[in-house]
Amino acid sequence: MLASTAAYAETLVPEGTELAMRVEDALSSNTAHEGDRFTISLDEDVKLPDGTILRAGYRGIGEVVEARDNGMLGKNGKLNVRLVYLKVGDDRIRLRANRGSKGETRVGATVATVILFWPAAPFIKGKDVGIKKGTVMTAYVDQDAKLPSPLPPPPVVD
Repeated sequence: MLASTAAYAETLVPEGTELAMRVEDALSSNTAHEGDRFTISLDEDVKLPDGTILRAGYRGIGEVVEARDNGMLGKNGKLNVRLVYLKVGDDRIRLRANRGSKGETRVGATVATVILFWPAAPFIKGKDVGIKKGTVMTAYVDQDAKLPSPLPPPPVVD
């Protein structure tokens, strides 16, 4: 009886490979919370060193690292996110990417209002910040990823 030693081909996605990732959900410092997850997708095809094409459309996950709503006296909103992984078939490619945003500072308006209209001061709010659906961010592969070849096609999204 012969043992089957069928080798399968692998595709290497090297550490440091640059990926254009699109945010598929709108995010806001007003509604997001630390630990919230959101959907991302590969925005452009990527040609790997062996000639394999990683097709646009693969989906993955990002995570809110920090979210702070705007506050009284002109305190700004804050939103920091990271891209966690891209899923190709049943395999995950770990990503390295961060993005942070802060609202505009309104110190001048706050100080002027506090001096002139003390009772109105608590109603001055800073700005919320957000990341719009469709925003493209650059991510990098965090460590070498070996995927079975041929690669499965990206999922079809309605």
